[in-house]
Amino acid sequence: MSTPTKRDVIEAALSVADDAAQGRLSPTDLQQQAVTECRELFGTVVGDGDPLWELQREIARQAVGLGALSPDELTEWAAVLRRRAGEPVEAPEPHR
Repeated sequence: MSTPTKRDVIEAALSVADDAAQGRLSPTDLQQQAVTECRELFGTVVGDGDPLWELQREIARQAVGLGALSPDELTEWAAVLRRRAGEPVEAPEPHR
């Protein structure tokens, strides 16, 4: 694959602009496509050693900070992590 020239980039941008002006681009379809592509690139969490691991950790922290998990679910995950680390833990109440 060759490196695109400035002209190639300008023509591609003009093509997108023309599609938008002609109503051939649906914001909903574009958003769904972006979500699908993000999920394919980022959605599988492998763990330490994965080039995306640090980014996935940052996003997980942000999601937790914004309330993505309930306190009960956080308690369950804390128990799982403690158990993995070999710490004695009390059984958490089931997540609802």
